[in-house]
Amino acid sequence: MALITRQPLYVLGHGSVLSKRGGRLVVVRDGQVITSAPLTLVAEVILLGNVTVTTPTMNALLADGVPLVLLTSDGRARGRLEPPSAPHIDLRRQQLIRCGDESVRLETARSIVRGKIHNQDVLLRRRASGSASPDEVWALAHRLADLAKIVDEAPTIGALLGVEGAAAGAYFRGIRLLLPDMAGFQRRERSDVDITNTLINYCSALLREIVMGAVVAAGLDPYLSFLHTPTRGRPTLVFDLMEEWRPILLESTVLALLGLGMARAEHVTVTPDGPRLASEITSAAIKRFRARLVAPARGWPAKGAENGLYADRLRGQARDFRSWILGESETYQPFVWR
Repeated sequence: MALITRQPLYVLGHGSVLSKRGGRLVVVRDGQVITSAPLTLVAEVILLGNVTVTTPTMNALLADGVPLVLLTSDGRARGRLEPPSAPHIDLRRQQLIRCGDESVRLETARSIVRGKIHNQDVLLRRRASGSASPDEVWALAHRLADLAKIVDEAPTIGALLGVEGAAAGAYFRGIRLLLPDMAGFQRRERSDVDITNTLINYCSALLREIVMGAVVAAGLDPYLSFLHTPTRGRPTLVFDLMEEWRPILLESTVLALLGLGMARAEHVTVTPDGPRLASEITSAAIKRFRARLVAPARGWPAKGAENGLYADRLRGQARDFRSWILGESETYQPFVWR
């Protein structure tokens, strides 16, 4: 007999109420039952936005060892309520063990970089025809494909970062060829104050918060990482898991904003605290980024309904990472774009 695996229950929508009726969790909105699930089949409950939870339901979740995760409506982490019997200690212990194993850390970092370079390659190939220099963009995409092939040859994290850096150089040369001249983009540099770099920095912060929400929801320690060196006060695992999503969600958003002429050089103001985007551009970036999150996902791995939206797959990837940490899968497979 096949084992039944507990699954997360997501509760979305302003005005939703989560309660317990008998042995089931029930979500009601405007007097109508939206969904329900047996408590025994729920791994964790994730609330997105303004959702009400009855006190008896919270007690039932804690008694049954089911964590309750609170996220904003767009997926940013608010917190996680852990029952005393929750398996997070075993998960964190295994995560620490895997982080401390240099061979495991290197192999995982290779997977992360391989997925990132693949997705960078796909973005350039998809958009090459819209460039004034399509042959050059294709040549850079081929360069990325070649670099992806030598990822597994990197003997150390340092050598792997060298491959990633070479890929980033080729990728952003391609991005420059995809942008209109008014973007003024010459290179990817966080400290540069052109509209492109400023937008990338801003959208990177948006992506970081969404991935942090997924990491918290999965019960992972955001400070124990594999590709990035763990550093006090920096959620380096979040940085790891952001990598595969950057071309799909981040650079795609920036290219759309600049390609449509929505963001221009005059929308950046240089202040003593650094460059600042005009409020209408931050609003446009948030809107476009959120639209990208709820776009149909195209890629692998695809798991049933989770293949529906990029937001679903992003959360699914954090759970896949947890499954790998716990030894439920042999390797971590990043989401690869199609």
